[in-house]
Amino acid sequence: MTQCQSSQGGKLLPEADAGQIAKVKQACDWDKVRLGASAQGNVIYWRIGVETLRQAVRDHIEKGRKVFRKPDPDNPGKLLSLNLQANVTLFEGKDIYVEMILTPSVFIILNAHEHTSSARERLPQ
Repeated sequence: MTQCQSSQGGKLLPEADAGQIAKVKQACDWDKVRLGASAQGNVIYWRIGVETLRQAVRDHIEKGRKVFRKPDPDNPGKLLSLNLQANVTLFEGKDIYVEMILTPSVFIILNAHEHTSSARERLPQ
């Protein structure tokens, strides 16, 4: 998984559209979430279950917090069509980077890890 980017050329990335966000929420509601490699290791490290990560993403969406499109690391200036990203609060005092990969079915894939950038460079919530 590539590092989080909060801007393209100094401008904030575009937010995900309502349909993309609805698909993520639906997958979380219906337990149609699969963990990517980084999330698999980190749920163990954070001592949480998959449900806790799903709930954190669902809460993020229900609170109207921001979900952004993800830039293509191989094609500057372009966005990946199926990848979204957000700065999600896992629990009080613990914000993490979450990547949501949409699939043609109802399933989504979540990658999650500690922030790798300074607080100033993180995606806004």
